[in-house]
Amino acid sequence: MSGYLRALLGTPKVKNMAIYKTRKYSQSGANVFRNLENDEDVIRSQRLFLRDVWSDFTYGSYTFLGFKKVTTGKWTDHAIGHSDLLSDVPNLLHHHPRRDYDQYFCPNPFSEPRRKQQYALPTPFGWCDMDESDPHAYAPRPSLVWKTSPRRYQALWQWDKIYRANEAEQFSKSLAYRHGGDKNGWSATKMLRIPGSVNHKPQYDEPFVKITICDWCAIASRPQTLEGIRYSVPTALPAIDVDPTTHDRNAVLKRYFKSLHPKVRTLIRSKKAYEPDRSAQVYHMIVGLHEAGATSDEIGSVLWQNPYFIDKYGRDANRLNDEIFRVIGKMEGRK
Repeated sequence: MSGYLRALLGTPKVKNMAIYKTRKYSQSGANVFRNLENDEDVIRSQRLFLRDVWSDFTYGSYTFLGFKKVTTGKWTDHAIGHSDLLSDVPNLLHHHPRRDYDQYFCPNPFSEPRRKQQYALPTPFGWCDMDESDPHAYAPRPSLVWKTSPRRYQALWQWDKIYRANEAEQFSKSLAYRHGGDKNGWSATKMLRIPGSVNHKPQYDEPFVKITICDWCAIASRPQTLEGIRYSVPTALPAIDVDPTTHDRNAVLKRYFKSLHPKVRTLIRSKKAYEPDRSAQVYHMIVGLHEAGATSDEIGSVLWQNPYFIDKYGRDANRLNDEIFRVIGKMEGRK
């Protein structure tokens, strides 16, 4: 039964939720995210939550909301200027209703209205896509945790200092590597699901995204460094934009066909995402094409039309760019 069918049948309450306490405002927050079946209440709560997250951002900076259309998988990024936070957020949430879109936010500020690592500004946060790891096993304890689906969580840490983006990324990387989170989710460009939204992944029953831990007290301790743990992912991605429109996918496949592993050929030809691990299939295609000699634009042209990439990331040009250079950077680091 979907979340919205449950709403129509009048489910009285949502279980396993923490009481949301606003960060530094007079409102207690007792009624925030308390009625997840009511769309207007949720939008009001989401606006308060995002206000809390973005309250330290400086004038002239930007941050982002992202929306993935459920029926098409199309991704849209929306840059929000500091002075437009109060007006833009509710308007965007109304125009991208949670029953039709997966809703995301970026916790970090940027100097330009482009969600690229080179524009990332100092931030007070650490972040982690915890996947199926135990939220209570993380050290230090996160400030905010929300459940995105059965057994999966995301989290923020509010430090007692503001750090440059690359420093904040290293804290976030350490949290993920040491405790079992997503090892590809530590970039300052990371998008997280907005609490109160709906997870429309087909393997789930449209669960509401629910806050389970809320404590805005600034954290003085830091995660242990990654010394002794092997990793080769670069801390910053190249300032290059992949253009997925410059090549035809079939022409790229034909050009490198003989040099590609049969599995990579099959993945490129796929019209539907059958394999459960979408990330792994995207990785295989990037590796196979790069080893065959394909350029970044050629790789991008293949992924942009591929159901594994679309199903995992939507039509997100920033993520396309980041994934290609993350994987290529990892490969080059092994040489």
